[in-house]
Amino acid sequence: MKIIITGATGAFGGAMVRYFAKKGHHIIATGRVNIPPKELLEIASYIQADITKPFELPEADVIIHAAALSDDKASPKDLYIPNVIGTKNTVAAASRCKTFIFISSSSVYLPDENIIKERNTEKQNNKKLSPYGYSKLLSEEALKEVFNGERCFILRARAFYGPGDTKIMPRMMKLVKNDVFKRPGKMEIQLSMTNYYNMAHAIECCFMSEHRGLRTYNVADDEVYTMITTLRTLFQTIYGKTLEEKEISIQFLKVLAVFKVGGLTPLLIRGLTQNMVLDIRKIQNEIGYKSIITFEDSLAEIKDWIKKIGGPKAIEKPKSNLNWQHL
Repeated sequence: MKIIITGATGAFGGAMVRYFAKKGHHIIATGRVNIPPKELLEIASYIQADITKPFELPEADVIIHAAALSDDKASPKDLYIPNVIGTKNTVAAASRCKTFIFISSSSVYLPDENIIKERNTEKQNNKKLSPYGYSKLLSEEALKEVFNGERCFILRARAFYGPGDTKIMPRMMKLVKNDVFKRPGKMEIQLSMTNYYNMAHAIECCFMSEHRGLRTYNVADDEVYTMITTLRTLFQTIYGKTLEEKEISIQFLKVLAVFKVGGLTPLLIRGLTQNMVLDIRKIQNEIGYKSIITFEDSLAEIKDWIKKIGGPKAIEKPKSNLNWQHL
């Protein structure tokens, strides 16, 4: 199949390029930079494109629209142009693509003690979403307004992870200082996470299905995780030992987050204190999605990648194109 992937130089887009290239598909990668990582050019063709402006794309079987500004600190105005206008422009550019797959986010949901269903966005107060989450919800609405193709799938995933992750992993590694895990509160919350391979498999399920029209699905690993257990397991694997732990008061961190000290935001604190578990039964029942890898199974590959790039310190402040190195 011929597959176009936007945002291909980023962590998620890059993971999708590698996955589908290894499956033997013809990959057309797009991104903002003029010169992409050499590793990308070895497995895909490349088109430089600025999605904030009208652009053109060739004919393809599938387009995976992963390009977006994903920044918790960005203003609503800064997010609107790449995420909402960028999505509209991509739909127009992809008029000759049979299947449109939009990578949305679980950020379109507010935390909930109950399992989160796709229809939660219809009954929650969306004005309480983060600027990023609200921009992704607006992007979905914009997509629904302008899409007139054969098939469209909106996928809302939670916390991507795996080798090449330069988004979630750096946040985790920054919790460790001098072999001490500085734990924000108890961290005994339940959450969904999504391995890159599982997300790619969900995308496969979409374009292999016979469904027409527009459908929205939550995507995550089958397993529900406990945050503190997950972090302890990750650190044990990477550092090769059980780390000493020091608890930091959540109330203290909330005060710092108000003033955005040390990169803390109210959204980040909310993610440390409230459950976020996605209901994935709809995608399982309708198109047969099922995880192909677990968090435990992925640890060896994650450890190997971190070792090759220079260890935990290298990922705390990831350099450009780190997500393409040694993969």
